[in-house]
Order: sequence, then structure tokens, then C-alpha cells
Amino acid sequence: MPGGKPQHGTAEGPRPSWLAEAIDQAADLIFATDARDRFAYVSRRAEDLLGVAPAGLVGELVVSVVEPSGHALVLDALRSARLGDSSQAQVFECRFLTRRAPQPVPLEVTLRPVVAKGETVGCIGVARSLTQRGENLAQRLASERVAAIGDLANQAADRINNPLAVLVTHVGVIERAAQDGRPADPQSIEQMRNAIGRVADVTEELATIADTSIQKLLLGRSLADISAGPETVSGEAQAPPGQ
Repeated sequence: MPGGKPQHGTAEGPRPSWLAEAIDQAADLIFATDARDRFAYVSRRAEDLLGVAPAGLVGELVVSVVEPSGHALVLDALRSARLGDSSQAQVFECRFLTRRAPQPVPLEVTLRPVVAKGETVGCIGVARSLTQRGENLAQRLASERVAAIGDLANQAADRINNPLAVLVTHVGVIERAAQDGRPADPQSIEQMRNAIGRVADVTEELATIADTSIQKLLLGRSLADISAGPETVSGEAQAPPGQ
């Protein structure tokens, strides 16, 4: 439209020249399928996640890169996305075959139908690495734990510093009394005992927290060892007894 804004990104105008590059830079794998459940478009992220160039996937059945046990799930999700409510996304998890690792990679897939001229012609999909999401979650939890430990240390320091200040004050009172030949003030002694008791309470709480944390850590390692099966730390299978 003369004098108006360019119609990039609309049905009436051309797509932005940078659109394909922007899609390829996305952290997730973006793909489109046709009505026969074949890849019609695959973003460059396929090379990172699956070890396959996009050109090697276009025209292939989607299930060709899915672990056999997940074929029915994927086909049902594709069909539901095409025939179901277009406002409702199909979200599922499955394992995709990859040339970059001996084991399939778990991905979370979101599907929506693609409608052109009032007719559903296929699906648009976004696949996200669950392994990467787990790593990000672990990093976030680690950061939260560090922050929680910092908060706990600050609280403990405040709770210990206050009775320590009381102790310092009354030690000075008792020292001055001793220098003057006067007996120690019973009230000062009582407040010092109370302060010592408050410090002891804090240290006991910290010891309990430490013991609980260690027990959880050991339990987590035990469960991990059980899940790992008869494998050693180095990853080599243990030989049966007698061999």
C-alpha cells in the first residue's frame, strides 16, 4: 500500500526475508507436516537434536524418526490435531531416533493444525528437548538451593550476632565490677546464660538441617544406584559371581 506500512507477515504480502533464519535460530525444533503425515518443512535444529539435515527429513513420514513404541501415539496425535478443535493443541512426549547418540532422545511435541483457505492441510509442530529442559531445571534448582543456603546463613548470623552482642556487653560489666572489687551482677550472669542458650539453639537447628540434608543426599545416591542396575560407577557391567 503506497505510503503505508509494508505488509510483511500478512496473507496479502510477502514474508519477511529474515523469517526463515529466525525460525532456524529457535531453541526448539519446528516442523510442518502434510495431510499424509510426512514432513513438509523441518528447521535446522534437527541437525542438533536428531543429527539429520532438514533436507533428509522433508518428504519422510514423521514416524520414521520416532521410536517404534511411539508410532501409534504420534499418528493418533497428528490425526487429532488435523481433525480436532483447532484451538486445542496436542501435547505429548515421545522418544525420537537420533544419529548423535546410541539412545533415542525424549522430546515434548506440541501440534496444531495448519488451515489454508478453510481446509486443514497438515500440522505445525514444535519439539522441545526434555533432556535439555531437565538440565535447565537442575541448574535452576541448584541456584535456588544456593540462594536458600545464603538466606539460611544470613538468618543464622543475625540470630547468633544478637546474643553475642549481649555476651560482650555483660562480660564488660563483669570485668569492670571485678576491677572495682564488686561481685558480679546476678542479672548480667542470667542474661549471659540466656544468650548462650540462644546460640546453642541456633547451632542445634543448623546441625539438624545439615543431618537432614546429608540423609537426603545419601538417599538420592542410593536410589540412583538402584536405578542404574548392576553397573559400576565407571559404567561397566559387573560380571556375575564366579566369572
